[in-house]
Amino acid sequence: MIFKRSSVDYYCASRCCFLILMIMLFWGGSLLAQENYLSLIQDKIRYGEILSAQFNHEFTDAYTQEISQNEGSIWIGWQQYRIETAGQIIVVDGTLSKVLDRSRNRVIISEYDSELDDFAPSKIIGGLGNTYQVVDTKKRLNFQEYNLQSSDPFSTFEQISIRIDSELKPSSLTALDMGANRMQTSFSEVEYISVSVNLFELIIPENAEIVDMRYE
Repeated sequence: MIFKRSSVDYYCASRCCFLILMIMLFWGGSLLAQENYLSLIQDKIRYGEILSAQFNHEFTDAYTQEISQNEGSIWIGWQQYRIETAGQIIVVDGTLSKVLDRSRNRVIISEYDSELDDFAPSKIIGGLGNTYQVVDTKKRLNFQEYNLQSSDPFSTFEQISIRIDSELKPSSLTALDMGANRMQTSFSEVEYISVSVNLFELIIPENAEIVDMRYE
């Protein structure tokens, strides 16, 4: 049986899923040998390409076994990202975070401070190599799969697995956090595009309520 959670839960699950992918794509190269699919994806995004994809995300609560599902679109830049689902649009441009709750017609704006973000690349790049180790690598003609495990009891995720095909397109990602909650995400329609002017800008709907956390 599938249980639906609130839009807040959907936002958290989707953002968590995205940030795991960010970690793996951006800083995975520090863990693995050069000339692998992860480091090649890292180079493409570092030099200005945007990874665009559709995602289907499933979160399983370890305690209740409840399952929440969510789907939408993501765009990943070097220090920017955008997530769109039926209920929300989340945009981070590297300086500001803007979240549109479509059902409430409300926009929350806050400063994006990587120092306050446990998943920030500035934190991960210094410690990821000492936190996660590759415990298993599968390399086939048309895909590479990397399984990583954490040695830090305080890290968010205990295990992470990502599969990338020979066209440098991530196809699936699985993560197990320290509470044994499982996240499984599949990706489709993956492509690399050039950044557009409005991609990492949020167009605020007319008459939307604006909650600006920068001044609170």
